[in-house]
Amino acid sequence: MQLTDTLLTIVCVLIGLAWGLICGLLPKKNDRLTDSQQRWTPVLPLVGVGLVVMLILLGHDLASWITIGGMILGLLIGMIPPLHRAALKALPWLRPRNDD
Repeated sequence: MQLTDTLLTIVCVLIGLAWGLICGLLPKKNDRLTDSQQRWTPVLPLVGVGLVVMLILLGHDLASWITIGGMILGLLIGMIPPLHRAALKALPWLRPRNDD
């Protein structure tokens, strides 16, 4: 494995991990999404699938599988309740709609 392949794999895993974290931290019910979140929610799957398809078409099979694993890991980490609460305090954009 060359240095460029290794760097590409690391960058793609970090992008996949961030993608999974964002998906895991967003509210699961559609009526709890804010207007900004509703605009970005359809874009997230396109980014994830686009990244993996691009890697497959470029012939980086290992990077594509590791990126998928990073996405799943990020999603699972984002759904852990104590981490979820801490992240929502730190990142106000991910907070659910408040209808008070």
